[in-house]
Amino acid sequence: MGRVLKWLDGCTDPGIYKILKRLGFSRKKALYFIHSPDPAYRAKWQRILAAYQEAVTNPTEVILLFQDEFTYYRRADLRQSWQRQGRRQRRRYHRAGANTKARVTAVLNALTGQVIYRQRHKIGAKELIDFYGQVRAVYPGVKRIYLVEDNWPIHKLPAVMAAADQNNLTLLFLPTYASWLNPIEKLWRWLRQDVLHDHDLSHNFKQLRREVVAFLDQFTQGSLLLLNYVGLLSQEELLSMCQLIC
Repeated sequence: MGRVLKWLDGCTDPGIYKILKRLGFSRKKALYFIHSPDPAYRAKWQRILAAYQEAVTNPTEVILLFQDEFTYYRRADLRQSWQRQGRRQRRRYHRAGANTKARVTAVLNALTGQVIYRQRHKIGAKELIDFYGQVRAVYPGVKRIYLVEDNWPIHKLPAVMAAADQNNLTLLFLPTYASWLNPIEKLWRWLRQDVLHDHDLSHNFKQLRREVVAFLDQFTQGSLLLLNYVGLLSQEELLSMCQLIC
């Protein structure tokens, strides 16, 4: 800017920074943003909200589950973390070889925070069909289970949709490119923060998989904290419910 704007000629970089600050400018990182192009956005979201209301009204007969898949790799994603000041930084040694991956499919109960999951080296039609049976087995006496999913093509394969029908699962598809409407996405963020970011297990992928299992297992009986974290339970509701339980 000092080279382009003649009136800044002779100013140092810190001087230019102060001038821009006085003018109301500052350096900011751009945010990734996507707008759902789905013309049925409102109608699809209203169906999901209606299912949520039905589950709230009849919690013993109706269940609402948010479902998603997640992929992680043997090599850690390096992120900023708290460390001692100075030139030295932590080192994460990557083992030579393929960057092996694992896949998880899971559902989140919108009212209890219960998580049901299945981890495999890949998730395809067969794994989803088996997973639908696993979900139904957890809720054997429930009359209706709403399953909210994104538009991954495998979710809409005839065999997969037939398995959902056989297990009495009512599929509700999210609007296209609207991941912000799926609360379980924040469960993956928590998993990344607590387990996957900067992990030191690239040499032992089996142990890393076990740690992912241990993380998810803490929610298999339900969790109010998880509901609060993903935005389905406000802080005030969380505190009041904790007081009733205590």
